[in-house]
Amino acid sequence: MVNKMYKISSAKEEKVGSKHNQILMSIVVCMPILAYGTAMGWISPNKALLMGDYSPSNSPLSEEDVSWMASIMFIFAPIAVFVYGVAADKFGRKNALLCASIPISIGWAVKLMCAHPIALIGARALIGFGSGGGFVVCPLYVKEISEDSIRGMTGTFVIFSQTAGNLLVFILGDMLPFNTVLWILLAIPLIHFCILLRLPETPSYLVKCGRNEETAKVLAWLRSLPVDDKSISEEVDRLIIEQTTSELKFSPRLLCKLSCTHRITLTAFKWSLLTKGLFSHGEVSDKTAVKAFWVALIVNLTREFCGCIAVLVYASHIFAEAGKDPSTSIALSPNKQSILLAVVQIIGSFLACQLVDRAGRKPLLAVTSAVAGFSMCLLGVWFYLQSIEVALPGWVPIVALCVCIFSDASGLQPLPFVIMTEMFNFQLRGTVATLIMAISLGTDFALLKLFAPLNVWIGYHSTFWMFSFICLSNVFYLIFCVPETKMRSLEDIYADLEGRKRRKKEDCVVETNHV
Repeated sequence: MVNKMYKISSAKEEKVGSKHNQILMSIVVCMPILAYGTAMGWISPNKALLMGDYSPSNSPLSEEDVSWMASIMFIFAPIAVFVYGVAADKFGRKNALLCASIPISIGWAVKLMCAHPIALIGARALIGFGSGGGFVVCPLYVKEISEDSIRGMTGTFVIFSQTAGNLLVFILGDMLPFNTVLWILLAIPLIHFCILLRLPETPSYLVKCGRNEETAKVLAWLRSLPVDDKSISEEVDRLIIEQTTSELKFSPRLLCKLSCTHRITLTAFKWSLLTKGLFSHGEVSDKTAVKAFWVALIVNLTREFCGCIAVLVYASHIFAEAGKDPSTSIALSPNKQSILLAVVQIIGSFLACQLVDRAGRKPLLAVTSAVAGFSMCLLGVWFYLQSIEVALPGWVPIVALCVCIFSDASGLQPLPFVIMTEMFNFQLRGTVATLIMAISLGTDFALLKLFAPLNVWIGYHSTFWMFSFICLSNVFYLIFCVPETKMRSLEDIYADLEGRKRRKKEDCVVETNHV
């Protein structure tokens, strides 16, 4: 089947291989995340229109309506994470990802047909459901088709696609009519569905299904090598060994059972892992693998609590608040300032693609967390001084937000996904991604739902100072608790997690035996 769809090189052509197919396929695979980025940023340029006298809903939407529109995606996304996690394990990564585009397409179509507040909220719930599936399947798909040498770069495509979606919808929303934008956004998931139909399943899943011959053909196409090349057969053998030697039985299906039994409490999850021995793998202890789960979870939760998602969704509103005083405002409209923010974000994402395999995951994540923390602190200072009628230049909040979003896009957003997929093997990777993405998306709902009332209650300055504290605390956690995962085996990563005590203990045993 694969050799009918793709031109596979023969040995006579003597190709040295290429990474182009892997990169292009990673871009196509991440299109549901592009659609998610457009949905997340859609409110920012349209909030004034929806709440104005010329609202497409025939009557202005209330602040409560907009709040639900912003947050409803993150109620249904965690549910979708479990559904698509099971689907990816049972029916394959490709089929699960194809199904992710369907609710996204229906959601944009509903917005085109009806602009009533309930219809808009329901449409965004559908988009959130499809996006949740994309967020759990896309990182797995990209990881399993990429060589180790470009794994970090292709792993950042997930967040790069999200930032590209933000920029796209900010520009379209500022330049084109309401319905025209919706037609364009509807086309994205439809195009993804049509292209993905012609692309193959991941090699890891094909091996799992016992389709080794097809695995070799897919790998040959991905690596641009002859199907009988020695490196292709070696990689197939490595995937087979990974499948057959591991005794891990944990899967998204089991995760659903655990979540139903224990109501998705983290304590019960940890206890189940320890008592059932689900993390056993050779010399790697249960305790170490559970610690790896907590590291991946905390790093991902910090990404959510840094506040950048709330800033992007409410960007125009924040800039409008910052520009209320004519003496401190600047010439750009709030929407155009949001576009500037999205441009900075996509530049940061591009930089992440270039640096992640050079600088390493841990140093880049620590530096960007520190810069984002100081930027949020500066933004809080600006809003505090404005509240006590101390005038500062209007460019200060723009610069602070741009630096913060740049740091977020170049490290805080993409790297937790990369670290999460590199800390677990094939059998456990999907399960961990499913649980962590469900928790993260649920956190996004709480953050977006509470952002506006929190600003009213404690003020913008206190909110941004809280985000700053979380970012700066993350720096210390990264330095002392998170191992580097760049180009390292699971055994090396887990040895770092076990720490010096284990090494000292082993040394003591050796010395005792010697005596």
